[in-house]
Amino acid sequence: MIKYTIYTEDKNRKDIEKIFDNSLFIKGYTLIETIGKWKGITEKALKIEILLQKNYHHQIKSICQKIKRQNKQEAVLFTAQEVESYFV
Repeated sequence: MIKYTIYTEDKNRKDIEKIFDNSLFIKGYTLIETIGKWKGITEKALKIEILLQKNYHHQIKSICQKIKRQNKQEAVLFTAQEVESYFV
């Protein structure tokens, strides 16, 4: 499995949720409220985690670009990490 983590400012949350809810390949995700720092400025932030069976880097990048436009941000970060995961 690949765990994708997206880091963005916590604004327009309902619109961000719609982006994920309307995705054909994302079945679930986790939103984590946190605090971020960007260029010395503290802001409310969201950490969004998604587990997927295969490489969806291109699609995740596209989602990040939508979030970036929606939130009028300079940048949105995503990471990808191979993980072992199990539904119990």
